[in-house]
Amino acid sequence: MLSEELFPVVQKAMAAGYQLTPDAFTLLNEMPVEEAIQLMEEAIRRAYRQSNIFIIDAEFLAKKPEVNKPMKPILAKKSVNVLDLILPPMTKSIGNSNGYIDYFNSRFKQLESIIKQRPDLRDAIPLAQALKLPLKTKFKTIGIVTEKSARNNRLFLDLEDIDTTTQVMVSGEDNLKKGLEILLDQVICIEGTRFREKMMVANELYWPDIPMHNIHRSNDPVSVVFVGDVHIGSTHFRDDLFEKFLRWLNQDLGPQPSKDLASTVKYVVIAGDLVDGIGIYPNQLDELTIPTQKAQYEEAAKLIARFPDHIETIIIPGNHDAVRRSLPQPVIPESYAPSLYANPNVIMAPNPVYIDLNTVRVLVAHGSSLTDILGSTPGQDFANPVNAIELLLKCRHIAPSYGGATPIAPEQVDRLVMKHIPDVVLMGHIHIYESKKYKGVTLISAGSFQDQTPYQKRMKLVPTPGVLSVFNLKTHDQFPLDLERLN
Repeated sequence: MLSEELFPVVQKAMAAGYQLTPDAFTLLNEMPVEEAIQLMEEAIRRAYRQSNIFIIDAEFLAKKPEVNKPMKPILAKKSVNVLDLILPPMTKSIGNSNGYIDYFNSRFKQLESIIKQRPDLRDAIPLAQALKLPLKTKFKTIGIVTEKSARNNRLFLDLEDIDTTTQVMVSGEDNLKKGLEILLDQVICIEGTRFREKMMVANELYWPDIPMHNIHRSNDPVSVVFVGDVHIGSTHFRDDLFEKFLRWLNQDLGPQPSKDLASTVKYVVIAGDLVDGIGIYPNQLDELTIPTQKAQYEEAAKLIARFPDHIETIIIPGNHDAVRRSLPQPVIPESYAPSLYANPNVIMAPNPVYIDLNTVRVLVAHGSSLTDILGSTPGQDFANPVNAIELLLKCRHIAPSYGGATPIAPEQVDRLVMKHIPDVVLMGHIHIYESKKYKGVTLISAGSFQDQTPYQKRMKLVPTPGVLSVFNLKTHDQFPLDLERLN
């Protein structure tokens, strides 16, 4: 009879498709529980790496793993993993008009509170109070932008809060340039004057934004690799580049300095679209090598199982994964990806999520809303997606505009507000690698493992497959790893 302590790890093996023989059960029961669990988890990892293993017997359990000596001692292996997910409280969607009211009220209150944390904006007053002031009185107020239009070289904004609405005319050349970047449904603060009934003039515009940030640093010089948009199962998936990635992680590829860098990798973060999915766009089946989602995740699990044992992998969903498209997205269900759940080194997380890696706070989001911004906002273009990430950070929101290409669930609490100030922001979706610093925060647009698709050709979007970000958690140095050039 199997002990209760051993049951979960044996369940993992069975969920991953492995069968245990009677002599394997006997061996496990004869051992101390902690040793048996460790032996079982090691057996699962070895079975992952050997595609022809389906039955785990006593001989396979007792077999000592082969030791491949790396070119250099693995620095990351000596470091203790310190990983925490910061999950917001769960909330429920409300499928009627009240859901939208609750959602936007929640957004407004959260961002109003963030704006008022600034010493120079603490005196902002409600819109209703501002509308009662005498004409030409100066004030500051906060609202959600519901409409934006330009007429006769002037910019007009419809602004509302929980109680009332008004129209704002933006004045000044600098303000006009700033105003063109304002997104619909964004919360802003204006400094202005009453011009006439239901009309204000904005002399200054303020975003929620972040202050200059004192970054957190790891005590150990370990690294994280940021990956986006793998798209396993697509005919455009670059399996040759992923194979190079696996060899590099295992210090089996590249010149010695590159192998030394690989020895520092403690974490891999995948920012959504791990697989290509099914039915995401018309005629997708014609562009698939693996025609079912479960099989795509099974292949993904086999590849990730080949990561070195000391690396922890965090995976969030994207718009191609087996979850709802509406943001925020829950974790990829275990029913679709049992082998990923069975891997003790894999952590499944929602989209978006904050992750503390050795005290360094990373905000990870797939970045679906970048498409809305890059396609419609003056000054933004698909060749430089990191600028759109900067704009979202200024807005302190993952997806400010409601009703665009990015569906948002009308929940009681807006969980897409950036309540915490991150040290790093990672987004994918655009398939173009790029990085920059903003007020001390590192912004990263992740590359992909997918070649240019027909859709991207029509959009004239040129992806950067195989260009990954290797980020040092102690120094905050960020290295682009170009797998195409690595030999």
